[in-house]
Amino acid sequence: MDEERIKRLKEIVKKIPYEPGIYLMKDENGTIIYVGKAKSLRKRVRQYFIKSNKTTRILKMVEKIQNIEYIVTANELEALVLECNYIKEYSPKYNVMLKDDKSYPYIKITINEEFPSVYMTRKLANDGARYFGPYTDVKGVRDILNTIKEIFPLKRCKYNLNKIANKSVGPCLYYHIGRCLGPCINEVTKADYKQMIDQIIMFLDGKDKQIAEYIENQIQECILKLEFEKAAVLKQRKDKIKSIFSKQNVSNLTEVSSDIWGYCILEDTAYIQIFKIRGGKLLKHDNLETQDVSKEDFINSLITTIATYYSSCSDIPNKIYFKSEKNDEENNIVLGEYIKNIKGTKVDVISPKKGEKLKLINMIENNININHEEKQKNVLEDLRELLNINYEINSIEAYDISNLRNEYIVGAYVTYENNYLNKSKYRKFKIKSTETQNDVLSMSEVIQRRIKHMDEWELPDLICIDGGLGQVNVVKDILKNHKLDIPVIGMIKDDKHRTRGIIDLNGCEIDLRQDKKYKRVFNFLTFLQDEVHRFVIAYHRKLRDKIKGTEK
Repeated sequence: MDEERIKRLKEIVKKIPYEPGIYLMKDENGTIIYVGKAKSLRKRVRQYFIKSNKTTRILKMVEKIQNIEYIVTANELEALVLECNYIKEYSPKYNVMLKDDKSYPYIKITINEEFPSVYMTRKLANDGARYFGPYTDVKGVRDILNTIKEIFPLKRCKYNLNKIANKSVGPCLYYHIGRCLGPCINEVTKADYKQMIDQIIMFLDGKDKQIAEYIENQIQECILKLEFEKAAVLKQRKDKIKSIFSKQNVSNLTEVSSDIWGYCILEDTAYIQIFKIRGGKLLKHDNLETQDVSKEDFINSLITTIATYYSSCSDIPNKIYFKSEKNDEENNIVLGEYIKNIKGTKVDVISPKKGEKLKLINMIENNININHEEKQKNVLEDLRELLNINYEINSIEAYDISNLRNEYIVGAYVTYENNYLNKSKYRKFKIKSTETQNDVLSMSEVIQRRIKHMDEWELPDLICIDGGLGQVNVVKDILKNHKLDIPVIGMIKDDKHRTRGIIDLNGCEIDLRQDKKYKRVFNFLTFLQDEVHRFVIAYHRKLRDKIKGTEK
């Protein structure tokens, strides 16, 4: 039966022209299961039925094909446009790309209201509001909104102020702590509130110079009116915004409007990160993910993936950089023309072979390798469940001691915070309390010295000690004496110095090597243990080499 199907499909292929266009693979129900484009339709479609090394995904698709249809186009650009439209319309099962079946978040500003609100929404409507996005990093959207609410005293309540205009409404807590201007009790004029909304729009547009000038003009107006308290508030707001933008400068990068694409295929998932640079500053980045995909599948569909992304994007740059495995400049030109038709102005699509742009792409890909955001979120939930902790774990400190025959004894800890290794919070200590190898005493000193800085160095949600029950208990005792309620676990190794499990909160040993349920936790703790070991060893060697150099 399958031989007859293949024979019938090959007969269809023989009738397909050698012209550019798109092809539609359909299953027994007539459902489109794959859409592809080609410079030469017959050559491309014929490859699916030639015995060669095909990915599992393609093999499964070929097994489902019952019919093939095609549409001839005048050129490759038209083919790319059609391909993107069909994929958006039908969401074919076997297409490897960012489909629009996911509702991406936007930041919405209700500028059509007298006192606008600013919030996240997944619904894009033609309602007179101002939308920013779409964003694919939900956490990033929340971070942006938290920053806006910290700087700008916005209306937080859901009141329709037009309906409650003549009613008695008491101010909320945000008003009393200075985080809302109090439009519900007529404490702010519409004109002043609108000025603040204009500043937020400039902030989201990345217009740091314009917003600085705008606020400075407001400050001067307040000074002329002798409104010094209001001028001081605006000055504080201006300084906060300046601080945020100053931290976003990308060194050695003079790009005004560019997106930098980096991607990695790990196991069967493609992880994509897009750095958005505007005015020489990194304003934000998007994290994308495509599951159940091989490297070959992803590379073959990369141009279409990028095209699909920008087909529903409201912020299209002047330049797009990505690493091309195929080195096909013709495809880049076609992609540039496609995006130009959406934006209305020229867009350069570039695949750098060397220089700063390639270094930046490599940096992004290295960042992806280190941080798999979604996986890390899940693994912290698994860790919380394993330890029976009833609150969210956002920050972890992992500790280790290093010594060599009683020489140069040092300790250190690394910080894992908000799903990332935060290297700015790594700390190292030269041990002073003992001159002999004593891991328990050394760990005691490190923890006590760390606690002395708890007012300036925020305490973690969990402490992980590289060591057994002795080290864990001494740390628990010190925390208890300081009335600090921080859970402590030990990360233990086997006789070959490889991670094997933990000492849990009850002092019991749990071997995680064969525990399938907590395999991700095991890998994560191994990663933490290796990182703190690497850091403390590096410090140990640096100290040893420095002392030996002095002795010479």
